Amino acid sequence: MVKQALALFILLVSCSGGQAIVDESPKILDSEEVLNLIFDSYKNFSNNPEKAVDTIWGFAHEDNKEITGPKERFSQMLVSEPYDSIIDLKEYSYEVIYENETNIHYEVKVLAKTNSYFVITWVFERTECPNLEEQCWLTIAVTAPSYFESGI
Repeated sequence: MVKQALALFILLVSCSGGQAIVDESPKILDSEEVLNLIFDSYKNFSNNPEKAVDTIWGFAHEDNKEITGPKERFSQMLVSEPYDSIIDLKEYSYEVIYENETNIHYEVKVLAKTNSYFVITWVFERTECPNLEEQCWLTIAVTAPSYFESGI
């Protein structure tokens, strides 16, 4: 369980990598935009796995990258249990459950491709992104899925 939670402290990419892949303009994305880019990448994972991994890895905090990297290892982790449950998800919804100046926690409800429902907490930190010379939102934690009966 600790290993799963630690590994789920994962999912996302560096500032410069994420920005280059996701947005051609230099504007900094807010946390909701980053969350939607990540989950849309999961939703469409099978259409272009390499691009999805690049996007998700690109918004990962450096501490997460140290735990889950290099990117090739991270990519293999995404397609392994329990992380593969989010790949090709059907729908998702989210709400902010905690927020301060440097952290925001989203509760994300997911309808998986298997028609099962689960909830995860996705945590971003606003941190310095040296390649952008500005702060940006990066994933610092993701909880293990908690399954429930229905509804997103």
